[in-house]
Amino acid sequence: MNTEPSRLSGEDELYVGGIVSLTENSLQKNNITHIVSVLKYDFKNFNIDWNKYKHLQIEVDDVEDENLLGEFETTGAWIEEALKGNGRLEGDEGEEKKKSAVLVHCAMGRSRSVTILIAYLLRQYPSLTPHTALAQIQQIRPFAEPNDGFMAQLQLYYEMGCPRNIDDQPKYQRWLYQREVELAVATGGRPDWVRFEDEEQQDKQKADGKEKEIRCRMCRRNLVTTPYLIPHTPTPKYTSSPNSLVNPQTTPISSLASTPHHNTCTHHFLHPLSWMRPELELGNLSGRLECPNQKCKAQVGKYAWQGMRCSCGVWVCPAFSLLKGRCDEVTTGKRVDGGSGGIRLPPGIRGNGTTLEREKGSL
Repeated sequence: MNTEPSRLSGEDELYVGGIVSLTENSLQKNNITHIVSVLKYDFKNFNIDWNKYKHLQIEVDDVEDENLLGEFETTGAWIEEALKGNGRLEGDEGEEKKKSAVLVHCAMGRSRSVTILIAYLLRQYPSLTPHTALAQIQQIRPFAEPNDGFMAQLQLYYEMGCPRNIDDQPKYQRWLYQREVELAVATGGRPDWVRFEDEEQQDKQKADGKEKEIRCRMCRRNLVTTPYLIPHTPTPKYTSSPNSLVNPQTTPISSLASTPHHNTCTHHFLHPLSWMRPELELGNLSGRLECPNQKCKAQVGKYAWQGMRCSCGVWVCPAFSLLKGRCDEVTTGKRVDGGSGGIRLPPGIRGNGTTLEREKGSL
């Protein structure tokens, strides 16, 4: 069996391998000074003199729903700092200096370790994408292939700009909440708490001067604006099973894709907003959405944590819907100084923008 790790091309001494690479002979041959272990394993009785190496262990399984994304900054910063050193450990002053070399390994050197290595490359080299970084690794390790869940996490990391403060990123927080929702829905329930998007920090948006507002047809109360709408493309054919799935938590909240008009599409899907709180905190799996205007209280939509199908054929799960027949759509020209997105926010965090409206007519 070949126990040698694979060295990445370039100036940095970066290696990737499996647990079989952890032999004194292999480590000494490749001048390894730092080891990143990406697996659950007890190394206490492993036949290596650990005093010779600096060691970081990330205990994760190779499954798609494992959270490696939250470890990318920890491992990236550790590898960066390791490669800046000279490979000398504490107490080695008398030994000849040598360049640091980092081995990133998991069980097989195929998925977890490759994911961590890709994340490091994305962090250090902004011109790379997850797929181009993977292609580089596959040149020296052809069977390298992170599982689909890890690739999705790398893509999200890339889209966020490989932030150093990942815990504070709205997209990361939304992704964590998505995991809770998916687990609850899979077990026939609903999450223990509801993330109301208009109360959360939002991603910076590119304003084009136009924004869509959906209003109650009865009282004209604004219900939702563009940043909180969930785009979905009508499917060409309606079938009896979910043939097209939209996951609200993974749909970008910062923009509304232009979707083709479809006569049979009767829903506006949106993220949970604070005006829904009285209904959603009842703990029901499904129910009605009423206009938050206390003098109106007209039914404007419905929700279902287990999902619902739009009349155009798209299945959305979980689903929060405004019925087009009970709402009007307005296009506005907006100069925004705050981040309210047209939603009524608590005093003190409202924007001071001005709005010019152009009625598009009832739907």
